[in-house]
Amino acid sequence: NALAKVLSLLVWISAALSALSTLGVNVRAVLTFSGVGGVVLGLAGREMIANFIGGVTIYLSQPFSVGDWIHSERRQDGTSSLDGWVEQIGWYYTKVNTWDKRPMYVPNSSFYTMVIINASRMSNRRILQTLKLRMSDSAKVPAIVSEIKELLLAHEQLDPRQHRLVFFREIGPYSLDVWLSCFTKSVFLTDYLATQQELLVAIERILDKYGARFA
Repeated sequence: NALAKVLSLLVWISAALSALSTLGVNVRAVLTFSGVGGVVLGLAGREMIANFIGGVTIYLSQPFSVGDWIHSERRQDGTSSLDGWVEQIGWYYTKVNTWDKRPMYVPNSSFYTMVIINASRMSNRRILQTLKLRMSDSAKVPAIVSEIKELLLAHEQLDPRQHRLVFFREIGPYSLDVWLSCFTKSVFLTDYLATQQELLVAIERILDKYGARFA
């Protein structure tokens, strides 16, 4: 682990200084020289040191681990600068495999200013939909909303500990908007998509039952 590696590094430095002292080398002079060299190194290798400290911070705080799916905050178009699975966490960079299997090497210092979302540690996946119905179906909306709510309450793949909501939320310019929000029990993508598909198919059948249509 990181703490053991840091302690090991300190032990090696102490052992090296002791060996130099045994050989008759002026350790104080070496330390003075290393202090001057440290200033030069600090100016020239500031980024390297920042990456090293970032690596230690990741090891100690463990915001993510090897195998986790992480991504940065989404842009307005739904994309993010970082999105993939952590393959390796090194002292200076972290290797992330993106969705299209391209390795991305991220300097550890980048994580100081980057908001990281660890999707592998989520407890549920959220299904969020806005159903846009025709204006002519306004009289049918209360019954449709009521039946969709019963569907959500009865579905076995939805987590009963989380909210299961459906409301006639807004009258849009060209549609009546019914808002739906619920959470799946499983966090696996295939299970989530399968559950969402089942709900959408069932909702379409409810609309057919009342003679309603999507706008």
